[in-house]
Amino acid sequence: MSDDTGLRISDEGRVVRVTLDRPDRLNVLDDALRRAFLDLLRDLEDRPEVSVLVLSGEGRAFSAGADFRNTAYPPIEGDWAQRRHATGSWQRVLEHLDRIPQVTVARLHGHVVGGAALLASAFDIRVAADDTVLRIPELAIGIPLTWAGIPLLVREVGLPIARDWIMTCRPVDADELHRTGFAQRLVSREQLDAAVDECIDQLLAIPGGPLAMTRAMTSAIGRTNPAMVAAWGDADHQHWSFTEDEYRDAAKAYADRIGRRRPS
Repeated sequence: MSDDTGLRISDEGRVVRVTLDRPDRLNVLDDALRRAFLDLLRDLEDRPEVSVLVLSGEGRAFSAGADFRNTAYPPIEGDWAQRRHATGSWQRVLEHLDRIPQVTVARLHGHVVGGAALLASAFDIRVAADDTVLRIPELAIGIPLTWAGIPLLVREVGLPIARDWIMTCRPVDADELHRTGFAQRLVSREQLDAAVDECIDQLLAIPGGPLAMTRAMTSAIGRTNPAMVAAWGDADHQHWSFTEDEYRDAAKAYADRIGRRRPS
C-alpha cells in the first residue's frame, strides 16, 4: 500500500515493512506521514501474530527529518491546551512505538537527521549502511531537542555521547554510530538489504511467545533507564521556543544553508 501520506506499507505475514516514500524530498517527516504511521501502530497493537516491524527510507536517504523550509512547524491554532497537545504529537508516536508487541528494526542509510534520528532511536535494532550520517541540528535551528530526544539518546548511547551529538550538532558517521552502539550492525551499502533480511530471519526463528515477552520486557526497562518521564515537559519547551525571535532567525538561517547545499 502506498499513498500521498509518504508511507509505503507491505504486509508479509509475520513481518510488516514500512518505507518512507518521498525520495524527491529526502523522505521528510510531516503531519500526514505522522498520522499514517500512528494508524499503523494502532493496528499493529492488536496484531500479535505479526512479529517484526521494519522501517526503511526510499532513495538516497533514510530521512532528512522535518522540512523546516515548509511544513515542519506551521502555526498551531486553538487554545493553550490544544496547542500544547499538537506540539507533542510526534513524541506520542515514539511512545506508542515503544508499546507495540512487535520487535522493531530500522534500516538506515544516507542522511538520518533530526526527528528521523529520534525515530530511528526508538527502534529496537538498527542496521546501518556505511554511508549513514546522523545529525541532530535542533540547537543550531534555535530550539531545544524535544520529542523525549534527550532521555531517548541517553538510553541508547549514554550521557557523554548524547551530550556531544546534541550540543555540537555535528555529523556523526557510520563508524561512530557502530562504535557507540547506536547501530548494532554495520555493513556496506551493497550488503544492507541482505543484512536486514538476515536480522529478520534470526528474529523469526525465535518462537513468537518468548520473542514478544522479551520485547515487552526490554521496552519496559528502557522506559525506566533513564526515566523517560523526564520528558513530560518537552511539548512546553518546544512550543515556548517557537515564540522567540532567536528561533525564527536561527531557523531561517539554517533553512537557507541547507537550501544552498541541496542539489536541485
